[in-house]
Amino acid sequence: MNLGISLAILSGILYGTLGLFGVLLIQEGFGITNFLFWRFLFSVILMLPFLNTKQSWRDVISKPGLVITIVSGIFYATATSSYFYAVDYIGSGLAMVLFFCYPIFVALLDWLHGKNSPSKITAIGLLIVILGTLCLSDLQQCNISFYGLAWGFLCAFSFGIYFYTSQLAIKSISVVSGTFCICLGNCLIFTFLFLWDGVFQVPTTISALTNISALAVLSTLLPIYFVFVALRYIDGTKASILSVFEPIVTIILGVIFLNEKISVLQYCGVGVVLVGVYLVQSCKKQAKVKQSFKVVEPIEIKRAV
Repeated sequence: MNLGISLAILSGILYGTLGLFGVLLIQEGFGITNFLFWRFLFSVILMLPFLNTKQSWRDVISKPGLVITIVSGIFYATATSSYFYAVDYIGSGLAMVLFFCYPIFVALLDWLHGKNSPSKITAIGLLIVILGTLCLSDLQQCNISFYGLAWGFLCAFSFGIYFYTSQLAIKSISVVSGTFCICLGNCLIFTFLFLWDGVFQVPTTISALTNISALAVLSTLLPIYFVFVALRYIDGTKASILSVFEPIVTIILGVIFLNEKISVLQYCGVGVVLVGVYLVQSCKKQAKVKQSFKVVEPIEIKRAV
């Protein structure tokens, strides 16, 4: 297992903490727009000390940096918001299944761009992963709703656009600058959205500050950074499929911290997902890595919890 595969899996695992911290903040009375604003504001502030060279700031204001900022601000923010709206209509289970269709859009865009058509093994692995995600979801508690399905597909499509565009732009700038650009774009969008809502909630309790800090570090900065480094070793389709460890971690954390129950079908889903991931990571077909990539700067972000 090479470094790219390991980091893509680690990124998915860390993304799995998003559901836990999001639920804890919602239970404290935070609205979706508000806690997402604080998530990215904290992320931007924490990233500033690592932009300690002139080249880092040149990357931020360069054309690829601006592309990442704008695209992530539009499509990443749309995907994040759409997911939570989908949950309101159809439940978290089906919303999660729809979201993890986003590798299909990444593979499709890759193919349309004429670069990397997915191999048969990768395609089979993707289908198995989607089947496993379906098993992981508690579909008995979901409600079929046209609006919920629409929000779910919008979430997958938007995240696919963001992921594909970012993997192209990150080839021209440093990973640290790219991570900052994503957080900055989302921070700007969610600033506008919470001002539009007219409801401003400030985290004042220790638990709220802890959850938002953990959301910024564990669910945002580290997984974005790791997946960007992974994209220097593997193609975007493979990286997006390997991120499917997120729902597994989400379910495990829900059982441990939120007293949720896990069914036999969900246990089977974990096994099916692992089989699909094994097929994908065992595929020898790799994306061509350009020699012009910039050196990845070391980054150490301390846990905020």
